[in-house]
Order: sequence, then C-alpha cells, then structure tokens
Amino acid sequence: MIAKLRGIIDFIGENHTIMDISGVGYLIYCPTKVINKLSPLGQIDELLIETIVREDQITLYGFKEEREKYWFNLLLKVQSIGAKTAMNGLSVLSVEELELAIISEDSDALTRITGIGKKGALRICTELKDKTFHIPNIIDNNNNNLMQDAISGLISLGYGQSEAYSTISKINIKDEDKKLEEVLQLALKILSEKK
Repeated sequence: MIAKLRGIIDFIGENHTIMDISGVGYLIYCPTKVINKLSPLGQIDELLIETIVREDQITLYGFKEEREKYWFNLLLKVQSIGAKTAMNGLSVLSVEELELAIISEDSDALTRITGIGKKGALRICTELKDKTFHIPNIIDNNNNNLMQDAISGLISLGYGQSEAYSTISKINIKDEDKKLEEVLQLALKILSEKK
C-alpha cells in the first residue's frame, strides 16, 4: 500500500491533484482544505496517502496531516458513509470542528456535509463519540497530550465525555509547567461550582 507520496504538483483540480513522481502522474483525491494548502504548480509537495482498493479500481486519497487521514478512515467506518462523503466532511469541517460537532452532538453542523441528513448526523455522533480522543499523538504537542490526559482523568472519575471536554477546554493549558494534577484540580473546582 502507498502511505506517502512526494513529488511535483502537476495539476490542481477542485477535489484532486496530479502529482508527478519520476514521470508518473498519480491522481490523488483530496479534501478542499488540503487542496488549498498545496504548493503551487511545478513545486514539490508531500501528501499522506490512504489507498482504497476496490474490485475495479485503486483510488488514492491525500492528506496533509495524520489527523485528517485518521478522521477520513473513522468516517468510512460509519454505516452508509463512503469515501466521497468522508472527503466532503473534511472539506466542509476542520478536524477540530468535526470532533466538537460529534462531542456536542451538533447534528446541524454535520448536516452541512453534502450527503449527510439528520439520521446520518445522529449515526455519526453515536458511532464516533467514543473515538474522538483516541487520535494518534503523532503530531500532538505536550499541551494536547496534557489536555487528553486530563479529559481521560475526568472520564475515569465518572464524568461524561462531552462534560469533561467542555470543562478542560475552559482551562488555559498553554503554561508548559502545568501538571496533570493541577489541571484536574482546576477542572473539579469548575465542575463543583456548576452544581
């Protein structure tokens, strides 16, 4: 399987690019947000690739970040969502917006995706809600790791995932010296003030 391609951008379309690698042009479908980040024509660029093999074709999908690829694959696992709809999802919503829409069960945000109705939006929320914080930490910085640990800590204390997320997101974790215990104490204080 092809996992990554690096070559010259030969063509940029609305939802695809052609990358020239040693004289071979690879047709790669990409979300609009990825297309907008590509290098200009004739310049070298690199894309992470998800290869989908069907009976009659091999299709390449390109992403700039590991998280985009992760979410593409996650969306494909939802019943009745194909590659085209998954690409539409990542064209309309950023990874962060998609995560937040799922956590907060914001079906209106998800219905902005072409091919997703109310039922499909609810299915995405139901099937992917528990997957939102299992994102590979390949590109995450220490602050995001601390945030994920703090959310996991609150969940293990019996708080719901969306409640844990919204509480931790209110805490400024940009201070690199903050420890997990401090963040959890602040979170518990916020939660106790709510009651």
